[in-house]
Amino acid sequence: MDRRTLVEFITGWILVLAGGIMTILPIFSITNVRMVFIAIIAVYGIIHLIKNFFILEAKDFSGFRTAASCIVALILMMFMDINDSPWNLALILFIWVILMSLTKLKESDYYHDRKNKLWELNVINLILFILTGVLTSVNLYYTGDVQILVLGFFFLINGILELMDPLAAYIMEKK
Repeated sequence: MDRRTLVEFITGWILVLAGGIMTILPIFSITNVRMVFIAIIAVYGIIHLIKNFFILEAKDFSGFRTAASCIVALILMMFMDINDSPWNLALILFIWVILMSLTKLKESDYYHDRKNKLWELNVINLILFILTGVLTSVNLYYTGDVQILVLGFFFLINGILELMDPLAAYIMEKK
């Protein structure tokens, strides 16, 4: 397994773990949606920023674009109250999904330009990411514990989607 694939694989597992932890937070009566959402978006951005520094020689700057998307979402959270209005939470998540979709589309184009078959998998991942993001945004109109649970499942699914690319690259590398 080359360095880039290994770093992306570890990043994907960290995101799966973060999503899994987020789904069990309501059990421990942690229902402050604002703090949990800020934490998960910040961790998501930091993990991708660190990932990008590890694979800097690959000339792939998707980690920087992901971190920038997370910064935009964090800035929006400074101006919008997401604890009292689920509309604001859904709007911020939807904007973040749009920005991340552009990043994932650029990554698919990167693979397509290099005649790598992974671009097809990335397009499927992009469609699934958009679908889960829209469905999550639509279902954020409940109490805080349900919102955290729905967001946890979204980030868990997103982590699994992030794992698909390095696993496919590893399998293709072995052939």
